[in-house]
Amino acid sequence: MAALEHLITDGPLPPTELATRLSVTTAGITQVIDRLERAGHVVRERQLDDKRRVLVCPLPDSVAQAYRHIAPMLNGLTTVLGALEGEDRAVVEAFLGQVIEVYRSTLPGSTEPTREDAQ
Repeated sequence: MAALEHLITDGPLPPTELATRLSVTTAGITQVIDRLERAGHVVRERQLDDKRRVLVCPLPDSVAQAYRHIAPMLNGLTTVLGALEGEDRAVVEAFLGQVIEVYRSTLPGSTEPTREDAQ
């Protein structure tokens, strides 16, 4: 599921990038991709400009299935956010933006510097 989440969120990725993001070895990610491929969730696509380069691509049906599962949550969050007005909404949006930045800067495979790197 974590691999699919990365592929759905960020689009097709090379296996090495997926391995880095999931903190697994290249051998481990090969097994993950093989399973996802056998289950019909992803395909490996060779790049036309470099036949050695492969991208792992989520299949549209799997993307649609994932969104069907999270749609009720997203709709509920939209309703909650829609009920906020003015300053309350601005505070919540600022807070969530900061939370997202913390996640992005600290997750494995992040290329953005963390606060500790800056010090």
